[in-house]
Amino acid sequence: MGKVAKIWFSVVFVLFAIFMWVIIQTFRPVRNVQPDDVIKISGTVINIQEAPGFDIALTLENDEHYYYINRGLQYDLTLENLRTTILNKRVTLYAIKRWIIFTRDRNMGHVSKLMINDNVIFNEINNDKHEKTIQ
Repeated sequence: MGKVAKIWFSVVFVLFAIFMWVIIQTFRPVRNVQPDDVIKISGTVINIQEAPGFDIALTLENDEHYYYINRGLQYDLTLENLRTTILNKRVTLYAIKRWIIFTRDRNMGHVSKLMINDNVIFNEINNDKHEKTIQ
């Protein structure tokens, strides 16, 4: 094998390794969320919808991110109750902070904690000062 072929295969291997790392980071499941793994976001909820996979999608005013509570409908959360509780009100979301190819600003959109004023509506963060929501 010639020198050019070795260099070409080396470059292809490095690019393949980088590609695989990005794919693994992007599709790695969210488990065992700790307080350091989230970013605090405040805003007014302007829309609440059911999303595929028993998820609950939240839209914040003047925010282009897609926020969702993963399998939220399995946590005794209902769309009707959420609409009466948080729709058109200012809430605090704690979304997963992780760089992936689709979210370069590290805001993944997966809501791990949802609060209005000082009331916790949903919480899946381990070792948090508030109690976790039980499924």
